Amino acid sequence: MRNRFFQLICFFAAVVTLFTACEKNELKTTEVNKLTSNEAQVKVMFASFYRSNPRIYIKINDQLVSSTLTTFTPFPGGGLNTGGGSTADYLRVAAGQNSFAVAIPKFGTNVDSLQLANVQHTVTAGKKYSLYFADTSAATTSLLVEDSLIAPDSGYAKYKFVNMMPDVAAGLDLYIGTVKVASAIPYKGVSPSFVLPTNNASTTWAIRVAGGTTNLVTYAGTTASISNQRVYTVIARGYNAITSTSTAEPRRRLVSLIYNQ
Repeated sequence: MRNRFFQLICFFAAVVTLFTACEKNELKTTEVNKLTSNEAQVKVMFASFYRSNPRIYIKINDQLVSSTLTTFTPFPGGGLNTGGGSTADYLRVAAGQNSFAVAIPKFGTNVDSLQLANVQHTVTAGKKYSLYFADTSAATTSLLVEDSLIAPDSGYAKYKFVNMMPDVAAGLDLYIGTVKVASAIPYKGVSPSFVLPTNNASTTWAIRVAGGTTNLVTYAGTTASISNQRVYTVIARGYNAITSTSTAEPRRRLVSLIYNQ
């Protein structure tokens, strides 16, 4: 009996060890991403850049959902070469049509001083979306993109490319190192998804005018910053005509990676 009891203890210990090992490379989902049957998820990226770089906040259906934000901060969540954190969080919204507004608040209040954008978009229950804004004033526009819920195989990360740079008529090519991974993506265009090894030989992303040979701008990440089985969006933002590289110029052209999963 004593031997039998010892064998049972060993068996359960082995099971616990096995499950712990299996979970090491498993991507965790935060509580904010757990939905009811009539909810969807939305992340907002305000890439509508003004020289004054005003503080803004986000409202959904006239309800304030964010703190005040500056420059380029995926909300909620974060990314690489962005503001925000290191999570892939989304906001829960009711399925169907929702209004999304971005405004500059009156100082020290939650009252709008100037509304910069207000759009209506329809979302489907159980799906995950990113909402992008770009350009300014009367040209301000938005793009709603459905994000992947499926992680790649272990050892890989998955990406798509979104072009939110208004002033490149020919579209953009996206490179990692010397390898082109997306071709001639127009303004407000989205590339097909692609996967790369997490230990890819190059970590430097670059955009070029479609068919061109000169990098407009690069972003040098690191292998350590790319996680196993994570899903990212690579975004081109700002204005090609703004050639300044100063961090004081929020309208400058940049490449960023956003956490989707």
